[in-house]
Formats: sequence, C-alpha cells, structure tokens
Amino acid sequence: MVRLRLSHLVSITSLANILSLAQYAAYDYGFDVHDRVKRQLARRSELVVQAKTSGGNIVVRQEIRQLEKDRDVWKLYLLGLSMLQFTDQESPTSYYGLAGIHGMPHVAWSGVGPVQGNEDAGYCTHSSVLFPTWHRAYMALYEQVLHGLVRTIASFWPESERRRYEAAARRFRIPYWDWATSPPSDESVLPMSIGGSPFVDVDGPRGVQRIANPLFSYKFRPLDTKAFRSGPWNTWNRTLRGPSNIGPDAQSNNSQVAINLDQNRASLAQRLYNLFSGYDNYTTFSSDAFGPQADSIESIHDTIHGLVGGFGPGQASSQAGHMGYLQWSAFDPIFFLHHTMVDRILAIWQTLHPTAWVTPSRSLTSSYTIRKGQVLSSNTALTPFFSHENGSFWDSDGVRDHTKFGYTYAELLQRPSVSSNLAVTAQARTVKQAVNRMYGSFSPASVFLKELRASGFKKTSSGRAATGHNFPRSTVANKIFVGDRYHEWTANVRVGKQALRGEGVGASSVNFFFGDAPREPREWMTASNHVGTMGVFASAGGYGSSTSTSQGRHHHGVAVSGTVPLTAALMEKVAAGELASLQSRDVQPYLKGSLKGFVLGRKGEVLTGCVEGVKVEIVSAEVTAPWSEEELPRWDEGKVSFEMC
Repeated sequence: MVRLRLSHLVSITSLANILSLAQYAAYDYGFDVHDRVKRQLARRSELVVQAKTSGGNIVVRQEIRQLEKDRDVWKLYLLGLSMLQFTDQESPTSYYGLAGIHGMPHVAWSGVGPVQGNEDAGYCTHSSVLFPTWHRAYMALYEQVLHGLVRTIASFWPESERRRYEAAARRFRIPYWDWATSPPSDESVLPMSIGGSPFVDVDGPRGVQRIANPLFSYKFRPLDTKAFRSGPWNTWNRTLRGPSNIGPDAQSNNSQVAINLDQNRASLAQRLYNLFSGYDNYTTFSSDAFGPQADSIESIHDTIHGLVGGFGPGQASSQAGHMGYLQWSAFDPIFFLHHTMVDRILAIWQTLHPTAWVTPSRSLTSSYTIRKGQVLSSNTALTPFFSHENGSFWDSDGVRDHTKFGYTYAELLQRPSVSSNLAVTAQARTVKQAVNRMYGSFSPASVFLKELRASGFKKTSSGRAATGHNFPRSTVANKIFVGDRYHEWTANVRVGKQALRGEGVGASSVNFFFGDAPREPREWMTASNHVGTMGVFASAGGYGSSTSTSQGRHHHGVAVSGTVPLTAALMEKVAAGELASLQSRDVQPYLKGSLKGFVLGRKGEVLTGCVEGVKVEIVSAEVTAPWSEEELPRWDEGKVSFEMC
C-alpha cells in the first residue's frame, strides 16, 4: 500500500528534480514592493513578539492539508512566504534573518550578543528543558512577521476584492504538518505541496503566475560562503532534502523522503500516543537528555529531522540535506511546519497535564546565550525573543499560555472560559478523544475499544462494564489482553549525540529489524521486517571546517535518549500465529532471538552488533486499557526485560 501511495509523488518528484534546475521568481505585483516591505520589516515593533491585544481574535492554526482547502488563505500564505524568502537577507526579519536565529550563520540577531566562548553556536536550546518553550517563542515571531506580510499583500488586490482578502488575512495563522496521523487515501505523509514541485501557480492580485514554490526549498540570495564556508554547504545555493550528491548540481530526493516518512509513520504515531498517555513529568517529556523513561517530544522531533534531511536508508549519497543538521535545518521551509507541529504537541500535552511545568535544571549544552552548566528555570530568558521594546525577553512562564499570541489548535477549541477543575477536566476529555482518534490506531488500546463497541458495551458510572470483563472478544484480542490489561514493549535507546567509537563518527539513526537487515541500507525502509527508526539530531562535522566541528563541541559528551515501539509489530506476529501472546513469557524469548539493531553513521557506514556509545534496553510495562474514547491508557512503571547492548 505504501508503494501505491508513493507512485504519484515519485513520478512528480522525478520531474521536479529536473525542473528545479530552472529559475523561478517571486510574484510580480506590477510595482516594486521591496521598499514598502523593507520599511515594514525595519520597524522596531516587528522585532518584538507581541501578545494579542485585549479582545483580539484567537484563530486556529490548521494542518497544512486543511489550510489548502481555504483557497484565499492558502494563496496569501504562499505569497507571503515567497515575499519573505525574497526579502533582503540583511534584514533581521527576512526569511534568512529568521532562519539564522536557530543555528548558522552564528551572528547576533538584533543586537543580542553571545556569551564569551559561545560565538560559534546558535541561539536554539536543544537537549534542554527549554526546548519546547524556546521554539514556541520562535514560531510566534515567525508567525507575526509572516502575518504582517500577508496583511500587506491582501491590500494589493483591486478594491472590488480587497475586503475578501483582508478577511482572509485575519484568518491566517501558520500551518503545522502532522507527520504522525494517517494521510488521505493514496497520499504520502509528505504532502505534495511541500515535496511535489519546485514551482507553484498562484492566483494573486494580478492573476495567475508561476512562482518558485516557497515550501519546496529556500534559495540563498546570495549564498554567504564566508559564513557557510564548509563543504558541501558552501556550494549548495538552495536547501536540499536527501541530496543526490555533494556537488553544486545536487537535487532533492523528496520521493525517498516520503518513503522514509511513510515507513516510519506507525512508529511515530505509537511514540506520540505513548508520550501523551504515559509521560506526566515535564522534564522527561521536554528533552531528549533527561529521564529514565527514554522518550520525549524532542527525541520524536529529532527523528523527523533525520528522515526529512535524508539521513540513512535509501539515499543516493551518504550526505544528508539541511534538515538533518542542527545548524542548517531552519533554512528548509519544512522546518517551520515541523516545529509548529511540535508546538501543537506541547499544547495538547499541557492540556492533559496542566500543573506540570519547567523545573530548574542545569543546562547540559551551551548555546549562543546560555552557558553549559547554567541553571535553567521557567524564568530563564528565551533569547533573542523580545517581549517589549525596552529589551526584555519572553520566558517559559510568559509563553505558557499559547493563546496570548492569538492562536490555538482545533483540538483545544473548547478551551474553558474559567479555570475551574470541572472545565479543565472536560477539555482534557475532549483532547483525549482526539488523541485516541489520530494516534491510537497502532496501540492495543484501539483493539480494546473496538472490541467494546462490537460487544454493545455501555459505560457505567464506575467506568466499567456491568458484567466485569466478560464481553465477547476475538481470538487475537484474547491473546493480547488479560482482563483490561496488556503489555507495551519498547526498545529504549541511549546514544552519544556527536561521536561513536572515539573516531568522530556520529550516529544518524538506530534502526531495528526482526531478523537481519537487507545488505544495502537503501533497501532498509521498504523491508517488510523493518520495525522502526530512532533519529539522532546533531551538528554537522567532519567536512573540513572548523566552523562545523566547533558547533559540535557544544554537544560533546551529551547522550540522548529515545524509543522505538515494538508493540504494534508484535501484535502482527500474534495475529499471524508466530507469537502466542504479548506476555513476557512469550515475548522475551522471541525478541532475544529475532530483534536486531543497526546503527547508521553520519557518513553512511553501517555499524552492527553492540556499538560503543550505544545502549539498548528492552522495556515492558503493564498498561490498563481505556474503557472509552475519553480516556487514555494508564501505564505502570516500565521494567527492563533485558539489555540488548
């Protein structure tokens, strides 16, 4: 089914790789818009992330495919993003200026200078409890600048249509890309609007024009070879995904990126579902560097960076594209769609755990303005994001309520008007329904709920069936559940962020198979025995540049954690009669004999067996299934079944 879904994207993408050699321009409005935009983006107020004014509208940030259906807003989004990308790179609120906040080119944004010794780092906070909140402020700034351009463009329409587009501009908020939910039938997880073509036809104020697709890639105008002085970054004048080679003529391989994403969607959905239902500690939830539970919002985010950048299986070149590396990633337009999704995950998790928040901890890494070892708290400044023209900055407490920036997400529309316990609980139930619907289909919980519905179960006041657990069940369900209990199985991985074996060889991903992996890594993602991938998001290094390797020193010695869920693959074995149950007595010997891990290095090398610097534990946890769609599974503490490495 995956191959059928991808066939259309593969053919279109092959054509796109040829056409991307052509040069596509920005929209022609019939007059020079640059002076007007330059004046707007130069205002001091544009550098301050504004909270909405009293009485300002709260508008839903939509999934990108949903936003496409609102044609007026969609064309404004494309025109606004295109205008942003064609804005003079010297402006701090140009696309280049905003993307450069995250990592390269390591310059002070709007005068916010580095702490001594950290001049070769970006502002971004990774492997840190500030990871979710820093990126929330970042997306708010990006949205504010883009929204300003959208409003300006709406005014360019003839007077007869201007009100219509001004109304559309008021509805605009940046979209997110949901890489874990099921895509529409016969489509890939990677939308065609992002990976299908380097150009797009837009019906703007002066009719339909063909312009450079601002979601396909970003073209540097110009490429600053002094800042990007290491290869291949100093030869790639546009962002690439899964590049075909390391030369200046390299092309993106979006079709392979789509395969990578489609083959890992089940694993990503399971991880997200487990994160919502089994993680109630903010510190563990927020960062890939903390906690015994292994997974986090950051670790799942890391995997997407690797899959989109093109690390690993299926690529023509061992060199990944911009999204695969910390200091280059924000220049790829998909970065902002991805991080808006990350913010949505944070907002949903906050609704499920309203009292959990940032607790003080020491920074394990350094950034442009944060020293390694510095104590981070909810009051730590999220630099360089100004909250006021006096130079003060937002902090985590300040961004805790996302609606103050004028946006929300569809799952949170029923936000309680008062903070009573009943209202908060009611909203949490609504959110749990959405989580079950979108991300629970690969969990035993979905099987349990399906069996309940098939039996005509009616929930009692106690939340359980009047006859106890004795409702009719399928043969497979009887092998999975004992009453309303089942086992979840995960491979918990801990790996050094920068180097393995002391050779400067970084891991790009840890991959699991039932049995041996195909000999060629390019065949891994389509192998029927592939279970899942955990990505490692780190800095570029090893390409002959002190700039590249010095960025990595800020993460040297940091080990990060993540998981690869095994339960869905094990349920398939139960259904096929290859496994008697999900109980430890059956699963443990099966995994010891069948599960194998393979580390893919950042230079394309395959490392088998137990690799120094990589620790893998197989963990099981007993879980109580939900008895309605308004509940999530309840997890007991996980126990190590055995150590693979």
